Amino acid sequence: MNGQLSEQPLAELIREISGKSLSGRLRLEHERVHAVVYFKDGRLLYAASNLRTLRVREYLKKAEVVSDQNLAKIEERVSDTDLIRVLCAQKVLSTDLAEQIQARQVADVLRLALSWTDGAWEFESRSRLSEEFNLKIDIEGLLLEATRSLPAKFAALRFANTAEVITPVNEPLVNGNLLPAEVFLLSRVDRPTTVRELVAISGLAQEETLGHLYTLALAGLLKRERWPSAFRSEQKPPAPPKQVVTPAPRPPVEREPAQDVEPQDVENFLLRVRNAQTHYEALGVAREVSAPEVKAVYYQLARRYHPDLFRKSDAGLLARIESAFARITQAYDTLHDDQLRASYNAKLAARKKVDQIVDATSKASAPAPEPEAVTESATEPVVSAAERAATQFKEGLLALEQGQKKVALGLFASAARAVPNEPRYRASYGQLLAENESTRRAAEAELNAAIKFDPKNAGYRMMLAELYSALGLKLRAKGEAERAVAADPNNRKARELLRALT
Repeated sequence: MNGQLSEQPLAELIREISGKSLSGRLRLEHERVHAVVYFKDGRLLYAASNLRTLRVREYLKKAEVVSDQNLAKIEERVSDTDLIRVLCAQKVLSTDLAEQIQARQVADVLRLALSWTDGAWEFESRSRLSEEFNLKIDIEGLLLEATRSLPAKFAALRFANTAEVITPVNEPLVNGNLLPAEVFLLSRVDRPTTVRELVAISGLAQEETLGHLYTLALAGLLKRERWPSAFRSEQKPPAPPKQVVTPAPRPPVEREPAQDVEPQDVENFLLRVRNAQTHYEALGVAREVSAPEVKAVYYQLARRYHPDLFRKSDAGLLARIESAFARITQAYDTLHDDQLRASYNAKLAARKKVDQIVDATSKASAPAPEPEAVTESATEPVVSAAERAATQFKEGLLALEQGQKKVALGLFASAARAVPNEPRYRASYGQLLAENESTRRAAEAELNAAIKFDPKNAGYRMMLAELYSALGLKLRAKGEAERAVAADPNNRKARELLRALT
């Protein structure tokens, strides 16, 4: 089995091999440089390259864990695995240190090969390693790192159909190294959403948004509706699934006899689902609806609007139906399960509380933006940058309420970038940045910007004073605390900080 890296890059090959639990050897070639990657039951075992700088002998020299004299006793032509085996047998190199060196080497080989966007690949399922490897390799981290560095145009071309649906993962293993834009985009996918919709709400250029989507999908943080496939399912079938507790199954959907649906009814259904703010609105039911009633409503909707009933329709309508039906399916899965429903209701309550906080504290600190030019659109309303930023800010407060600080950070960053003269956005972003020692200088800039736009706000000055205190800049902290007291003589926190600094 073989192909071109321009059609199936290594990152996608790794994803598919892992997902299909394949075993074998994957050979890669790019401008006279070769790499080989071995898999067993979908797990990446080992990788090597013909580049001299990526040979294990060079890593041993750099780490200075084996003397040149001992390395000189072994021929240069000996393979990397044989070299390690000999050194360990001679007690010159410990097994633990050998695994660390090999893991570093394999990671560097993968970094190189993951950057190739042209070249050839070949997979041989009958070729296996003669020995077992158990190297600790951060595949997800490597995929995140590598896909970010791919040309933006290449990543964007991986999404040929903007009607493709992106679905949230049930329990994403959120990586702490996500970029703010990636965190924000991840937070927007709380239900099955088309690529086109995500591009529209991201506030970023299309290529940039698609690049972030590609990265998150390859890292397993989002689920694509359809990945290009390079391998036929010809190996052993996957092992039986483990016994796990799952939500109650969806009711089987009888497609015959199908009910006749008027075109206007279809449009009304699509409009209702698209505008739904909650799962209850998506299904068209009240908050007090019982689980059996949820099942009955889902069953009725499935009989009328299941995508299989629209296979002969035009592609545009079918894509909209698939997206809408995925949304009501997610709503059914959540509301039919008592535990999931209770958790979802708690989130709705927290969101309502945040809205009340925002409405109570919002003020006209900047002149209202001029209305943006509105163009006719048959499908989507025009949303201004200010409106989008306000929504992001509210959702950032909601994320904070739920303890999701990384998500809140991304949302505040996007809001502050979209409307940089809104002090609330800059202050909230700066306050979160101040919690991380490595971003405190950036926090200082954000808080100073908030004070510039609202100099009489004692709260913002206290945020900056506390930041300076954490940085050990006592004179600056004292100055900001004094200005906070001048702006608000009743500010107890400012007075306490002044006493502590005196």
